[in-house]
Amino acid sequence: MQSHRSATMTHAATLLASLAGGFALAFVACGGSSHNVATPDADAGGDAAADAGQCLPCVTDKDCSGGLCAQIGGDAFCVSACPSGNECGAGASCNQVVTVFGAQVSACIPASNCGPEEPAPDAGLPPSDICGSLYGPKEPAKCNSCGGMTCQPNGCYGGWWCNTATNKCQSPPTPPSCPGLDGGSGGGVATIDGGPVTGTVTTAGGTVNRLFFSVVGDTRPAVVDDTAGYPTAVIKGIYTDIESLVPSPSFVVSTGDYQFSTSYRTQAAAQLDLYVGARAMYSGPLFPTMGNHECTGATISNCGPGNTDGVTNNYTSYVTRLLTPISQTKPYYEIDVGSDDSTWSAKFLFVAANAWDADQATWLESAMAKTTTYTFLIRHESAHTNPGPPGVAASEAIMANHPYTLSIVGHTHSYSHYAGSREIIIGNGGAPITSSKNYGFGLLQQRTGDGAIVVDMLDAQTKLADPTFHFAVNADGTAATP
Repeated sequence: MQSHRSATMTHAATLLASLAGGFALAFVACGGSSHNVATPDADAGGDAAADAGQCLPCVTDKDCSGGLCAQIGGDAFCVSACPSGNECGAGASCNQVVTVFGAQVSACIPASNCGPEEPAPDAGLPPSDICGSLYGPKEPAKCNSCGGMTCQPNGCYGGWWCNTATNKCQSPPTPPSCPGLDGGSGGGVATIDGGPVTGTVTTAGGTVNRLFFSVVGDTRPAVVDDTAGYPTAVIKGIYTDIESLVPSPSFVVSTGDYQFSTSYRTQAAAQLDLYVGARAMYSGPLFPTMGNHECTGATISNCGPGNTDGVTNNYTSYVTRLLTPISQTKPYYEIDVGSDDSTWSAKFLFVAANAWDADQATWLESAMAKTTTYTFLIRHESAHTNPGPPGVAASEAIMANHPYTLSIVGHTHSYSHYAGSREIIIGNGGAPITSSKNYGFGLLQQRTGDGAIVVDMLDAQTKLADPTFHFAVNADGTAATP
């Protein structure tokens, strides 16, 4: 999945000065993840046909009537096995996939790969990171110097570039030697436009001189109930990086999926405790959004008192570990941040699409009707997730009747933005990556002068900003000059 490519960033004060030296993380670019289910109760079985062409969502093999529940892209779907390689019908091919329990099997996969969830990126994108025979970290090439390190798509590691003339890795070219590049290593340096950030945001909101906050996406192990495989090092490193920024962001919002736990077993609390421990590397407040894995694991699931899937262990652990510390009793809530000179106001609305009910709909309508300069909606699933939970279409219908700045979502284990859209996807916080991009976190800041919101993605491996994910929007969500 390609992110929106934009103009080269303007350099002002360097944001990452305090990250000099940094650290190395182990990045695992393995298969996709399980999000959907054909029946609300993963333990109750189901009557889904194991026809790969139907792309029926699942959580376990029991949902697939003799088929397998396999990870395809960012979700899990019922597929049929093809041990001999010739069992697949028209429109599908026999490929190696990983099941939700971590087994590698041969299965019939439809040509569509059961997706995509998002629309195709806009055409007319500028050239990627290629400088003559030098190919950047994210460009496929045939270098092979990573050895025991995690390989980049170009066959190098640590941000080095591949010289396709010799198939050997080398340090990045400098922008003067390759016009159009921004800082080498496949990325540029994010900058602070407005200087220092003053004021305080607590769990109850606050006032600041300008908005400056981070976004952390999906964080969970690759295999269900694999607490030992929780990506602790990755998410701990991300929060350590956020804390090290100068200035430090006033707060962090997260886009859901902090666990991969069977809803009726006992691993949810243990996995969320690992997340809370890693999150403690950052000293500011964290405002989380509920994901489908905080319900049953099914994208279409709907938890909470009175809802179809009820109160699961996953739901209870999420409320206890992440919402109670910020004095929230419901999975949907509002945080208000205002300016210290009363010239602007902002509201952050956390929508629980997997805990949707009439009360939440009434709350969202009322909250969006309040006049503020900026409005940010944080929800787990994209507007394009299909099938999606009940709260996606319902909240989008309410959003369509009111002004807002940005919708910040996760679910897809990558990051992207499409020109003309007010939705950004940030889901690369430790869950198995579903693209060639690295783990990292979003950084959003209010620009002085015009008040536009500037959006960047900081790579946890290279410590640099991705120039293909640098853009700005006005308070009403319309495009602004980057």
